[in-house]
Amino acid sequence: MDAAIKVMASKGYRSASISDIISEAQVARGTFYLHFSSKLDVFHAVMDRYVQLFEARVRTEVARSYDNPLSVRSSMRESLLDWLRFFSEHKDLAKIVFREANAIDPDYEERCYKLLEACFAHWREAVVRLQKIGFVRRDLDPEFLNMGFSGLLIHIVLRRIIPGPAPDLESIVDQWIAFIESGVKAKGWLL
Repeated sequence: MDAAIKVMASKGYRSASISDIISEAQVARGTFYLHFSSKLDVFHAVMDRYVQLFEARVRTEVARSYDNPLSVRSSMRESLLDWLRFFSEHKDLAKIVFREANAIDPDYEERCYKLLEACFAHWREAVVRLQKIGFVRRDLDPEFLNMGFSGLLIHIVLRRIIPGPAPDLESIVDQWIAFIESGVKAKGWLL
């Protein structure tokens, strides 16, 4: 499986061949076919692995609390770092998912949407709680903020994490927090 992820991330699904995967895995062709019937079958297994990892990440995030006004900033910072670390640790999977998954497997889009919706629901609720305690401006739509932060996360993954050497995640999160504090935080809130 790791060999398939590496090959598909570097060559793309369409250019990757079973021979490439077998060569990277250093296994016999027969061994490959004991586990998978086709390249598409391997791709589905790769997507299943991503979904399992992503589900675990979502469960961790949904368990996170933003109720304590004294720890809002640190909770938010920890959450952002955790997400960026997740994508950094699974850079090759992220590359496949963000660049090719929906085009190759339309059913994957529905599965992914359901997963994301659970996470988005948690984030919407967190924004509402942060608005109630006065940390986030009340005139901002939680759904809009959610889409904005999700889009920012995707672009950080696509433009900073996937393309090259490991970026300074701490610096990225510090800038993200500064953006949140100057753009969405209610006036007068002191940290």
